[in-house]
Amino acid sequence: HKLDAHIENVNAIYLSSNCTVNWNSEMATIKKANELTKNLSSDQEKFDAIYNYIISNYKYDYNKAATVQPGYVPDIEQIYNSKTGICYDYSVLLASMLRSQGIASKVVKGNSAMVDNSYHAWNEVLIDGQWIIVDTTVDAVYHASNAAISVAKSISQYSKTSEI
Repeated sequence: HKLDAHIENVNAIYLSSNCTVNWNSEMATIKKANELTKNLSSDQEKFDAIYNYIISNYKYDYNKAATVQPGYVPDIEQIYNSKTGICYDYSVLLASMLRSQGIASKVVKGNSAMVDNSYHAWNEVLIDGQWIIVDTTVDAVYHASNAAISVAKSISQYSKTSEI
């Protein structure tokens, strides 16, 4: 069978809530995203506000990383309230907050040289028509140690196996 489809916005899937990037407007997390972006107009400004909030306020949870079970799916409200998480948590939190503001964001899994080529999760975010690689997990660690941060990461440091 042949199917012809007309898709108006191929990135619409990266704007919606789903079983992994699960959010709604009543959640405290999304209310925070609304607060952070209240008087901002551009996607870049909104991205910057949410990104800076996450890297400044969340800490990596090493115990969770050591004990997380297969099939784990992040809960953004739990992450928002605990202010801790693993890479998957960081990436789902960022994607949820950005999507709620109309900014397309992918949750990407694979391996990264930024974390010793370990299995990792990060984001790709659509800003001004360009997808950029963003790693809030790595950047939160850099931020905590006052190290210099380049928000957009090099594709050479990341090897994607899946995206949501």
